[in-house]
Amino acid sequence: MQAGSLFGYILSLTILGSFPLMAAMTIPTAVVAEEDSAVRKVVLLDLFQRLDGVLLASEEAVARITPEVTKMTFVDSYALANWQWGEGWGESVLINENGQWRVIVASSGVLTPSMLVQSGIGRELARKLISRDKGAPEEQPGVADLFTTVLPQLQQQTDALILLPSQLPSARQKIYLRSDVGRQNYVIELSLNPQCFNPECYLGSFSGAPVNPVYYPRGWFTKQVELEQGIQGYFTPKICQVDCTPSVIEWVWRDMSYRIVLKGIGRDELEEEAVMIAIANSA
Repeated sequence: MQAGSLFGYILSLTILGSFPLMAAMTIPTAVVAEEDSAVRKVVLLDLFQRLDGVLLASEEAVARITPEVTKMTFVDSYALANWQWGEGWGESVLINENGQWRVIVASSGVLTPSMLVQSGIGRELARKLISRDKGAPEEQPGVADLFTTVLPQLQQQTDALILLPSQLPSARQKIYLRSDVGRQNYVIELSLNPQCFNPECYLGSFSGAPVNPVYYPRGWFTKQVELEQGIQGYFTPKICQVDCTPSVIEWVWRDMSYRIVLKGIGRDELEEEAVMIAIANSA
């Protein structure tokens, strides 16, 4: 086994194990540059302490590997730091108490809101910190009236960032929702009848799930479309034979595949595409 691979393997095992949290370091935090420097020092010291006492095959090989904090995100008195060490990588969350930063949770790999909640951080703040780290804007746009009452409850049940539109075409009838929410995915279905989600009552759905390393759109008639922020989308128009299939638009953002499926959108394919792109962008 190569030294780099061995080190990455040992680091992963070490970070996943149970180790005491490091003592807080007293570092000035008066300006942003000093905040960055303080967080970086605390994270690196924490990583070294987590490796303390682990027998490594080659100390000389390890000495040539320099740990690095690659990104930091600040929300209120918390910071989320991305780090890399040889072939190992992960994330650490810190809290600033009385001007002192300390690590409260670290993981080899991606931290989830549930992991932060288990460490004593409120779920709303945990989600805000992780979403901001992934590049979400500071102020999220509101969602369409249809979703305002259910979104907070649904978001508490999943680590996935639920994206719902702020704009929807007006409906002539009342629309009912049914949700299926998991730890890493969600589906919200729309129906004209609260007791019926069969094809005759079904209006569409909004869903998100972790994406595979290789992503393929699902339809044969799918075309590429441009969404906001340079995101590549995939649009599939309705196909009518005996019945008409829904219009579909889907995209990948931050390791998640998002999909919107809606019936009765647009009078022709061009209008369908424009409306579905507008709905996706508003999410």
